[in-house]
Amino acid sequence: MAASILNIFKIVVSKCLIFFTIYYFSFSLINSAFANDLNITLNSIQPSIYYACPVDTVLSDTVDGFLANSPNLSNQARSKLLWQKSTAIYCKYGFSEDYLRHLKKITLLPSKEVNPNILSIALFDLTAFYYRYSEKKACDFLHEMRPLVTSASQEVLKYLDMSELQYCSDKTAVEKIQGFLMLLELNKGDRKFISDIYLTIAEMYSSIGQYNLAAKTFKKQLSYINNDFEIHRTYYSIATELLDAGEIEESKQYFRKFESGKALFIDAQYYQVLLLTLKIKFAYIEKKFPAMLALINEFEPYQSTTEELHQNNKMTLYKAIACLENNRTQCVDSFIVKKELLIEQTNTTNLRLLYEFLSKYYISQNQPYLAKQYFDNYIDINQQALISQQNSVSILAFAELQQDIVSLELSLVSANLEQSKITLGLSSIIIFTLFTICIFIWHQKNKQKILSETDELTRIFNRRAIFEQIACLNNTINNDIHAIILFDLDDFKSINDKYSHICGDKALRHIVKLTKDNIRQQDLFGRIGGEEFVICLKDLEKVSAQIIVERIRSSFESNPIFINDESELTVTASFSITYMKETIPNFESIYQGLDNALYKAKDLGRNRIVEV
Repeated sequence: MAASILNIFKIVVSKCLIFFTIYYFSFSLINSAFANDLNITLNSIQPSIYYACPVDTVLSDTVDGFLANSPNLSNQARSKLLWQKSTAIYCKYGFSEDYLRHLKKITLLPSKEVNPNILSIALFDLTAFYYRYSEKKACDFLHEMRPLVTSASQEVLKYLDMSELQYCSDKTAVEKIQGFLMLLELNKGDRKFISDIYLTIAEMYSSIGQYNLAAKTFKKQLSYINNDFEIHRTYYSIATELLDAGEIEESKQYFRKFESGKALFIDAQYYQVLLLTLKIKFAYIEKKFPAMLALINEFEPYQSTTEELHQNNKMTLYKAIACLENNRTQCVDSFIVKKELLIEQTNTTNLRLLYEFLSKYYISQNQPYLAKQYFDNYIDINQQALISQQNSVSILAFAELQQDIVSLELSLVSANLEQSKITLGLSSIIIFTLFTICIFIWHQKNKQKILSETDELTRIFNRRAIFEQIACLNNTINNDIHAIILFDLDDFKSINDKYSHICGDKALRHIVKLTKDNIRQQDLFGRIGGEEFVICLKDLEKVSAQIIVERIRSSFESNPIFINDESELTVTASFSITYMKETIPNFESIYQGLDNALYKAKDLGRNRIVEV
C-alpha cells in the first residue's frame, strides 16, 4: 500500500516538473518575443523636435498596443512610446488636447528615468501651449522643469533658450528680435531652426504692428522650408500680415497660393478654419458685411475649438460686428451680455477692435456715456500702439541687425505713423465734441437711474447695486474663482469725533481712491454703508486675489491722509475674504459669513485679513 502511494506521488511530482518546465520555457519564449518586439519598436522611434508626418500606421498600432497592455514598462520605454503616440496625434489632429495630454504624461514620469531629449520636447511644446492662457503659468512651468533636462542635447536645448527669450524675458519686442538674430547666427547650419527663428521674428514684428516687416520675414522663411505643407501654411501667414498692412491685392495673391495647397493638409478641418478665417477678414476689410455674416455662420462648427486654442475671441468679435452691420439685434445682444468677460480675455490687438465696436454699439443704442467710455479706451490703445510702433522704429533705425533691417525705409514708416497720429487726434476732437453734447443730454435723462445705483459720497456702487451685481455673476472659467472681500475701516468713529465728519468724508473718499488704484477695471466695488465696503475680484486665481487684497490693505496703512499742513492721519481697515466658483444664489448668506469673519479680524487686532 505504501509503495503504491509512493509511486503515485512520484508520478504526480514528475508530471508537475514537466508542466512547470514547459511553462517556464514557454513564458521565457513569450517574454523574449515581447522584449524583442519592444526593442525593435523602441529602436524605430527617433525622437526629434521636428515632427515627421505622416506617421507609419503599423508603428502607431504597435505603440498603442504596448501602452495599453504593458503596465510594467520602464519609464524610459514609456516616455519614448508616449512621444511617438503624441507625434501620431499631432500629425492627425494638430495641436489638440489629446496631444498635449500625452506630453503632460511624459513630464509626470520621474525625470531621472526619462530620456532628457524627450522631456525637453514635451517641455517646449507645453510651454508654448500654457503661454496662450497665462504667461506666468508658462514661465513657472519652464523654470521648474528646465533644471531637469540639463543633460539633453544642444539641438533640443536651443529651443528651450528660444522659449525663454520669447515667453519669459522682460525685454522689449525689438530687443527680443536682436536676441533671436544672435541665436540665428550661432546656428547657421540648422535650416529648420533658422526657419523657426524667422517664424518667431515675424510674429514679433506682427506684435508691434510692423505687419510689412512681418510679411517680409515670413517670405524670408520660405527659402528655409523644405516641406510643401509648411510652405503653403506660410503663404497663409504672409497673406494675413499683408492684409493687416493694408496691402490687399498682394495679400490676395498669397491667399490664392495658400488655396492651391488644399490637398497638402491632412487635417481638412484645420485647412477649412484657415481658409474661412482669411475670407472673413477680407470681407471685413472690404466692408462686405452680408458675405461676412454668411462666412461666419459657415465657420460656426469650428468656433469652440478655435477659441479654446487661441483664447483671443477674434471670431466672436467678427460675428458681433457682422451682426451689428446687418441689424441682427438678438445676436448683438447675446454678445453684449458677456462683454466684460470678453474684454478680460481678448488680447490687445483684438481689444482695439472690440472697443471700437462697443463705441458704435452704444451710440446706436443712444447711450453716449458708455459709448464715450469705450471710445476713450479705444483711443488709449491706439495711442499706445502708435507709441510702441514709433519706439520700435527708433530702435530698429540704430540696430545693426541684418541688411534687410538696416535698409528699412524708416522715414516712410515714421511719416505714416505721424500721419496716423494726426488723423487720430482730429477724429478724437470731433468725436469728443459730439460725445460731450450727447453726454449732457443723456445725463439729464438718466440722472435718477445713476443716483439710484451710486453712493453719493464716494461715487461707487451703493449697497443695493453692488449686491445685485454680485448676484448676477456667472460661473468662473478654467480653475479661476471670484473673490468676495468685505472690509471695514478701523476706529472710524473716533475720526469723526476727533476731526469732524468733513474729515471723515475725506477719509472715505481717500480709501475709495486707493482701492480703485489696486483693483482691475472688470472688478466690482461698492459701499454697503458707513465705513463698510465690499469688493468682488472676478475670474482670477486664488493667489492673485490674495495678492490684491494684501496690496489694498498695505496701501491704506502706507498712504496717510493730510488733515492740514501740519498733521496727517493713517487709516487702516480689517478685511474678510471668501472664494466662489459658481453663481451666487443668495448673497445675503455669504455676506453674513464675511461679516462674522470681519468681527474676528477686529478681535485679532485689526488691520488684518481673515479668510472665511
